[in-house]
Amino acid sequence: MRAHATFPLRYAVAILATLTLGACAEGPSVASGTDPAPVGTGVATTPPPIPGARSCENLSPIHPVAHGLEAQGKMRGAGSLFALFTDVDALSAGTPITTYWRLGGARALRVTLVGPGDRVAHATSVHPGVPPFTWDQPGEPWSSVVTFPQPGCWRVYVARAGADGDVWVRVT
Repeated sequence: MRAHATFPLRYAVAILATLTLGACAEGPSVASGTDPAPVGTGVATTPPPIPGARSCENLSPIHPVAHGLEAQGKMRGAGSLFALFTDVDALSAGTPITTYWRLGGARALRVTLVGPGDRVAHATSVHPGVPPFTWDQPGEPWSSVVTFPQPGCWRVYVARAGADGDVWVRVT
């Protein structure tokens, strides 16, 4: 009789374990700030062009603000894209720059730097976050650290599920 009593318990535990593991399989959420891919993965080649975007001959509008340099990028389709390179008055190669982003989309943000000779680099420490000061632009807030490996014209490509865009800047 004891064998019959443990069968429903084992069955209930198996169902509970399956449901718990299934809930975890959907991947990270934006609110958690986790990145679904391991470090070092992502775009390995030049990202797709953004129609109507800027270029090295026609850089994104960038101007000084209280906490650094603000650039306005171009999103594919509708939407706005803003980057705030903090605590700098010029973008310099080899210097890690905390950068705040405002843009739409869903899930994790990817930030890819495409520079001279189509050299590809990636931002680090990418996570949802607002700056410790007021920066009022439309879109969801994100934070990253951007380090341009060398001087020249750089395309900063950003992508989230359902949205991508870029900012074109000159680095000294």
